[in-house]
Order: sequence, then structure tokens, then C-alpha cells
Amino acid sequence: MILLTISFYFLGVPLTGSVHVSSPFLYRNNPVGTNPYVTTFPISKNSSDFTPFVLYPASSETVWVVTIKPPQAQILNFTLGASGKPIVTAVITLRNAIPSDIVYDRLLTRVWFLENNSLAYYNSTTRGNLTVERTFPGGSPQSMTIDSQERIWITLPGTNQVVEYDPTSKTVVNSFAAPASNASLQGITAAVDGTIWFAETAAKRLGHITCRPTSCNVTDYGPPPSVEIAFPIQLAVDRGGVVWFTDHGRGQFGSFNPSTGEWRVFGIGYCSESYNPDCLVGLPNAISLDSNGMIWFSEHFAGRVAKYDPTTGSLTEYFVPATTIPDVWWMWPGPGNLVWFTAFGLGEIGYVNASLPVPISISAGIKAVKVEQGTSQAIPASITNQAGGPLYLNVSANGHDAPFGSPPLVYGFAVPSGIEPTGNAVPATFRVSAAWTADLGERYVTLTAYNSNVAVNTFVNVNVTQTTIPFIFRTSAPYVSAGFASSIGVGSLALYLFSLPKNSQKDQDRRKADTKTKLRDEGRRAEHILRTGAVQTEIP
Repeated sequence: MILLTISFYFLGVPLTGSVHVSSPFLYRNNPVGTNPYVTTFPISKNSSDFTPFVLYPASSETVWVVTIKPPQAQILNFTLGASGKPIVTAVITLRNAIPSDIVYDRLLTRVWFLENNSLAYYNSTTRGNLTVERTFPGGSPQSMTIDSQERIWITLPGTNQVVEYDPTSKTVVNSFAAPASNASLQGITAAVDGTIWFAETAAKRLGHITCRPTSCNVTDYGPPPSVEIAFPIQLAVDRGGVVWFTDHGRGQFGSFNPSTGEWRVFGIGYCSESYNPDCLVGLPNAISLDSNGMIWFSEHFAGRVAKYDPTTGSLTEYFVPATTIPDVWWMWPGPGNLVWFTAFGLGEIGYVNASLPVPISISAGIKAVKVEQGTSQAIPASITNQAGGPLYLNVSANGHDAPFGSPPLVYGFAVPSGIEPTGNAVPATFRVSAAWTADLGERYVTLTAYNSNVAVNTFVNVNVTQTTIPFIFRTSAPYVSAGFASSIGVGSLALYLFSLPKNSQKDQDRRKADTKTKLRDEGRRAEHILRTGAVQTEIP
């Protein structure tokens, strides 16, 4: 185990207050503005300073934050004072240790965190009191959760185990081997029924621990061949027992219903490269439920915080205002309907005010549609825009149908492509096309209405079926199923070129090259996790 040199110092540093970003939003031709739903606060003073990594809200005013500057880390107390002016206190500095998770225990008033091979805590009522609670040799603890009995469950990818630790008796109550070998265990959560779910990331499966008075049972579940997931990393369980997970290897999230055996995956909403060149990749990461049953997750590369309503099936994504790539790594709902997040690309933390209604809606006229290979289908929709500015429409697919760097196999556009504010619902038509080489079967396609603050999405089940068009009539462009040939590919390209910001080609190439570099680094980080089970904060 690497020895930690822990220094205690206490800084009562008043920051400049809430940063309603006044610099230009990354939509190049949008006026300077702020996002009324999102408030951010600077944590890092410059690029060489400690950067916010993970956090956990203790109340509507206080958040515990891990900031990192490898090989060092700090535990910060961030508290909103009068008039929203924050006070940031660095309570612990850790050397040669990067905490991978942090949880505030309200009952014991302890800030638990995982670092190196240990579970440690800071006593928030006694400054300077750091305790290394338990060491797991070779375990590389990754994620943790606290159940209703105040027991801490931890994933140990280094030993491929899940442990149940009781801080009252200071004993490991149970230790479970993961069903899949070399599973690279990551996220873990406690369900309302008392059972435990965890992510077997390398195995692309979800593990489940069920304990009765005399014994425990450990099993896992994997999706059918028709549902493809690449890197399930974090998970949460709703009140109905449905397990929700983020797929960090793709721009998608999904669910598994253990009662019915149903798996579903959804692509995140359309995100313009003019906001962020990494938008197409997305990489959802942290996921949790709020007190209203809404499912929240962070979109690491896309730089957004997302909310999925399982009742209506709608997805709302909040843009973090920025002039550089935000890198929204972590997110956690807290009291007061505030959803806190870290944006280490900006050196900031912030929150989404979930109490504010979003005056935008989108609904599809049909729930499912069949599209033959090489053809397209029209999907009627109804859009409401009372947001006070223009709204734009577009289509996106999941990571399998739209792999980054390759032509999409399922794609589309909308007519009209933009809608001005109006008090009444406006009809629109989304046209979804399937390439000749698109895989057969059902999948969800995302229909998006967005402005510079939020994206509101609905999902339509698209079943791609085998083409009936004779080979002699096939072209490189799909046919419209209404019966006439149409150069959809050329038309989509024209719309795309028309909507591009007026930047130089050199600038566009540079941004795409930057995205590919970040993807390469993220891939290396993923390989590191799969190989060692540990989150790597810097790519060597």
C-alpha cells in the first residue's frame, strides 16, 4: 500500500460567488447569455490548480468535493453562504492517493471516501480527524454505497469481489466473488428492497446480491444479442425495481427490468458540434435517482447533465455554459431539488435547479415504426416552444447505429428544422432513414428539440427490416418508403453544411482532431480500468 502523507489545513476562502457565465456560449452564432437552469462556481483558479473530480451533496447548501492534482487530492467542504456566496474549505490533503468515490453519511456525519486500497473517513464535526477505517490489500476499491442498515458495500475490482462492511462492529460482514471472472467491478447501489446491484463492466453484465437471514445469493444478468452495451459503469435502481445504468463506452444509457427480463438502451439526445466537438461521443457516467423518482446522469464528453422521466419516457439535457469543453464527469442529486455536478474541464462545480419548469415539449405521433433497409419513414411529432427563443430539431441514434468516425447506419432530420416561440403546439415531421447495411431489428431513435440551454427528447422504437427493393434499383442513397426516389444522403449533407457554424475548415479539422485525441485517451483509460480495475485520472 502506498503510504499517505496527510496534511491538514483549513482555508476559509470566499470565492466570487455564483458564476452565471457571461462569456460566449459555444453555439457560435448565439448571443452571449446564461443558462437559467444551471449555476456554476469556480473551484480551480488556473489550469495547474486542483480540479473537481467527484462530489456528494450533504444538504442544499453543503457539498463535499474531491479535487485532484495527481498525485495529490483534496477533500473540500463547499458551503453556500449568504446571497449564494460560497465558502470553500480544504479540510484534507492526500498525497499519492486519488479518491475514486465519496459519500456523506448523514447519520454518522462522516465523509467516507475510497483511496488506494483503503476505506477512510473524515469526521465533519471534528476538524482534522481523518481515519483509515479499513484496508483491502490488492482490492483497489472503486465505488461504494450505504444500505438501510448503515453498512457500506464496496466494489473491489483488484480482487474481483464485493464486500459488505459494518462500521459499527468494524468487521467485513460478507465478501462475495463476482460471478464473472475479471469483471472490472465499478458502480454499486442498494435497492429499496435491500438487495445490492453492481456493474461487471468488462463482462458487460449487471450483478445482483440477495441476502436472506441464513444465506446470500449472487447472480448476474447480461443483455440479449439484440441489445448491445459496451461499458456499463454506474447504475441505480428505481422504486419499481428497474435497474438503470450508464454505458460509458457508448453515447447511451439503458435499463434492465429483472421482473420481466426486458433490456432497453437509449441514445442520448442530439448535440451540436458547434456546442462541443465531443458531443457525438457523449460517454454517460454517474447515475442516480432524485427524491421524485427522476433518473439523473452526467454526460462526460457531451458536457451536459441529463434527467430521464420513466413515467413519460422523456429525456431533458441541461447544457453547462462554457467556452471550453466542460467535461462533466460526476453528478449527484441533493436536497432542495438541486442536482450537483463537477465540470473538471472548467475547474468548476455547479448545480441544475430541477425545480424550474422547462417550457419545451416534444411528443411523437407514433410509438413504433418500421423502416426497410435503404429507405426512410416519416414520424409525425408535436412541438411546444414557450422558451422565448428559437428551437431546433434533429435526430440521433444509439452508439451502435452511429459509431463515432463512421457514417451513421440510422440517421435523419426534421422539417421544419427550427421553430420560433409560440403558445400553441406546432406539428413537425422527423424523417428517419436506415442504410442498406443497417442491422435488422428494433432499436430506439432519439428525436430532439433543443436551444442553447436545454435539449428535450422523446424516443421512438424503430424496427429495421430487410429491404424489398430489387437490387437493380438500389443506389447509395436510401429510398423514401412513400414510393419515390430521393437523395436523402445529399439532402442531409446539404442541411448539415447549411447548419455548420461559419468557422474555417482548419478550425473544424482541429476540433475533430482534438476529439479523436480525447477518445484515444478515454479508450486508454477504459483499457486501464478493464486491465486493473482502477480509474486512471491521467493518461501516461
